[in-house]
Amino acid sequence: MPKIVDHEKMKNIIAEATWKIISEKGIHQATSRTIAKEAGLSQGALRHYFSKQESLLAFAMELVKEKVLIRLRNLNARELSPQERIVEYLLELVPTDEQTLLEMEVWFAFVAYGKTQKGFDTNYEDLQNAIKDCIIYLKNEGLLSTTDEEKEQEKLYAFMNGMALNLYLEPDKINRTRSKEMIQDYIHGLYVEGKLDA
Repeated sequence: MPKIVDHEKMKNIIAEATWKIISEKGIHQATSRTIAKEAGLSQGALRHYFSKQESLLAFAMELVKEKVLIRLRNLNARELSPQERIVEYLLELVPTDEQTLLEMEVWFAFVAYGKTQKGFDTNYEDLQNAIKDCIIYLKNEGLLSTTDEEKEQEKLYAFMNGMALNLYLEPDKINRTRSKEMIQDYIHGLYVEGKLDA
């Protein structure tokens, strides 16, 4: 009986092998040969899933975003107050363990690569909007103390980018509890008086 292959699972395995190569050797070493070897495949088998190098890299980048977005969607199933929800939501956007640090490292590599490679779309509007939408959420919950939403969106985006970059550059400082406290402190500064967490 022929072996049934889960093609989506295999594509994810290839993408994660790509992440490992990028993390250990750099994105320019993420060739079909090195990726196939890391994934335990022949180059012909790899080309069956990704006929072009660009499509493989694009899929690997999209998988980083998808992993983050899955974690964000999973928060919706939890019973959280609006104040707790917004902090947990933002916490998923910074590295807090080895896996999320790897995702961040690969993400930065793709963004840098996209700035020098024509035709490689590093569309990160989904994640950008995920952060900026937090301000809209706070407003809709009656928690936002300011009327200048656009300014607060830019400030929050800058804060989260800076925090993520700091943890990426100094991974020994990664501590989920400490990161959560920092996000709580920032968000508390946005709340209407009397609506802080208990």
